[in-house]
Amino acid sequence: AEMDDETTKILHKTMKKVTEDIESMSFNTAISAMMVLTNHLTSLKDQVPKEAAEKLVLMVSPFAPHIGEECWSLLGHETSLAHHPWVEYDESLCVDNTVVIGVQVNGKKRGEIEIAVDADQDTAMTEAKKDSK
Repeated sequence: AEMDDETTKILHKTMKKVTEDIESMSFNTAISAMMVLTNHLTSLKDQVPKEAAEKLVLMVSPFAPHIGEECWSLLGHETSLAHHPWVEYDESLCVDNTVVIGVQVNGKKRGEIEIAVDADQDTAMTEAKKDSK
């Protein structure tokens, strides 16, 4: 299957997080990030992109090398993943383009809006007024 934008973003964020966490020996949070990716890929049912599965297996391998090798083989590779380079992420894909902001009126939450990260205050106010309850 082809990688959609959401899967691509989650994959690159995970590759960045796992790479940084391994370097800082924060193994528990690296595993947590891989679990988030795994849950996303599981939600895709039988449409999991092979590239995403391969990169997940490469990230799992330092923690569970035997499982990594087995999965690598199941993905159709004949050589050991130990000879494959570590995953590389694209920093530009790790940045969110939008942000969700809570809308309050007189101190009471009235909803949420999603706007561009670089949106100005007038844009935020216009979107909030559109969404008013």
